[in-house]
Amino acid sequence: MKTLARSRLALMLRHVAGIGVAWGCIGAMDAYFIHASSNNDYLQRTEAYDFFRFFWGNTVTGFLGGLLAGSLLVFYMRERFRSYPFGLALLLNSIIISAFSFAFSALAFDVFFSQGLGLPLDDPVVLKRTATLMQGPYYLKTVVLWSIVTVLTIVSLQVNEKYGPGVLRKLLLGRYHQPREEERIFMFVDIKSSTTIAERLGHVRFFNLLNDFFRDITNPILYTSGEVYQYVGDEVVLSWPMDKGLQKANCIRCFFSMQEAINRKAHRYRERYGAVPEFKAGLHCGPVTTGEIGVIKTDIVFSGDVMNTASRIQSMCNEYGVKILFSKYLMDKLNLPPNGYQPRRMGIIELRGKRQKVELYTLGHSSISSSPPTTITSLS
Repeated sequence: MKTLARSRLALMLRHVAGIGVAWGCIGAMDAYFIHASSNNDYLQRTEAYDFFRFFWGNTVTGFLGGLLAGSLLVFYMRERFRSYPFGLALLLNSIIISAFSFAFSALAFDVFFSQGLGLPLDDPVVLKRTATLMQGPYYLKTVVLWSIVTVLTIVSLQVNEKYGPGVLRKLLLGRYHQPREEERIFMFVDIKSSTTIAERLGHVRFFNLLNDFFRDITNPILYTSGEVYQYVGDEVVLSWPMDKGLQKANCIRCFFSMQEAINRKAHRYRERYGAVPEFKAGLHCGPVTTGEIGVIKTDIVFSGDVMNTASRIQSMCNEYGVKILFSKYLMDKLNLPPNGYQPRRMGIIELRGKRQKVELYTLGHSSISSSPPTTITSLS
């Protein structure tokens, strides 16, 4: 849990730092274009104006504003509005961050005039200059610019939250515009006894349970660098680039972190649905072909035997009586902590249509029980 908490904090700080740097760069470009194209602007007609001080002041203001706004978004507002509809969450986030940005801009103007005139921040002359500037076209331009920046920042975070880390960046950069081969780790996660639960709850309540479940396992996925590839009914398919999935055994830690997240919300599930969802997972790794596909709806898809194998490994969890199974091929690549998880061999399966057999392992853990069967199983 401590490792996960550190990973979570590091990821959130990276998001905040990224927003700060981006806003700082925008502040710098804004200062340059004002200087280059607005010789008659009110700001430049004041004796307080100095390009060097204005440039660095705008840059630092943008950077600090980005850090503060990013911290508010990442550490507070993202969690608070996560369950809201996309449009409503975007609107509320935009209003709050825009109001913060406008107030921060007013303070920055006050500091700018205070430094330029050598007077205190609350001096009447400084306050008058600030008020005059905020009533002119310069402040209107500032409001429009930073409103757009705010909305784009929130949209990028929302898209990152809704569709997985890095998906937007990959689409914009055209990383997978042409198919390419890469090695990845896949985890197929499936809710146990979902048909029985759905029959008891009905379709609407079961859908709400699925939505709560997928929402509650989001943070463990994000903080172990996982990517949600797709939701298929009561199943979710997760993926990692090989290096990120193997780092600190992220792909394995993700499973147990998801279990802990659901266990922490167990009382809520019992109150709402009368049951706490249990799930099983199968993992495998290897080469896949990755690329964009589709015209009306473009998506990044993976193709390869690795995914079929991971899905079939997950289907064997019930037969072996365990909650997690993974291939020996993946285990050999993992650097499991010596005092942490304890791998346990379960058996060998044959994949239908293939000569290759897959040796399976599980992990000794308090939440995993039962002993393995000793027979070789043919997987259909």
